[in-house]
Amino acid sequence: MIRTGPFAGDTAYTGRPPLAVITGGSGGIGQTILMALAHNGYDTVTLSRTAPSSPVPYTAQIRHIPCDLTSAADIGRATATLMAEGRPVRVLIHCAGVIVPGPVSSLRPEDVQRQIAINLTAPVLLTSQLLHLIPRGGHVVFINSLAAVIPLADSAVYVASKAALRSFALALTLETKSSAIAVSSVFPGAVDTPMLRDEMARGGSVLNFVTPPAKPEAIAAAVMKTLRHPGQERFEPAIDGLFGRLCMMFPGILRMALPVLTWFGRRGSDRASGRSPNV
Repeated sequence: MIRTGPFAGDTAYTGRPPLAVITGGSGGIGQTILMALAHNGYDTVTLSRTAPSSPVPYTAQIRHIPCDLTSAADIGRATATLMAEGRPVRVLIHCAGVIVPGPVSSLRPEDVQRQIAINLTAPVLLTSQLLHLIPRGGHVVFINSLAAVIPLADSAVYVASKAALRSFALALTLETKSSAIAVSSVFPGAVDTPMLRDEMARGGSVLNFVTPPAKPEAIAAAVMKTLRHPGQERFEPAIDGLFGRLCMMFPGILRMALPVLTWFGRRGSDRASGRSPNV
């Protein structure tokens, strides 16, 4: 296969394709990114509890290491496997995520711990343990969420974990500058995946439907673009990032806009579910 990715001219592997490690590649956005990486000539390893159902053309380029990202021991075993191989990790992408919507007062302790473990602790642990395998010119990418900059009621733990992940990525950027390792974050809004459908079935926010949810392929394309132009925060769509940053600087904007956003969100949710929007 002709390599077209950012390391297509890399000679450090003696003919071997560059290695990309991604979490959450068994479905949704993660699996779509996994296929895009394989299509662009990467050898890929996904860390997830279950293996992806990959198309035949890329099966040889996709390897699955079973890993429960809520378990520090499992993460340690997975990273030990990669370290024993000694192969440089050119790209590390943190994509696994989970949300359990509901008021803070109604959340079970295990729901709180699971969201923080998968959304925040796992990326921190994996980055810490794999960073010395990432060479100069390598890249760490965090698939974050618009919720990192726009708080959502009834999703407080998810919002907190994503906001903390953004801060971790920004601080990591300062640490890795001298070693020429790029750090980027991609912030999607709502994406049409089983995770979104499960979230809405559990009472998720109608703000997910202010605009139509993006397709996973659009986020995968944004990730591949980020790999070609590293070291930045990329919001999808870009207008959401502008609004999010304004809300961070002026919190009152969100409070004023919330009734209008909720109205649009309810109409969008009704359309998505096949109901006639209420005027």
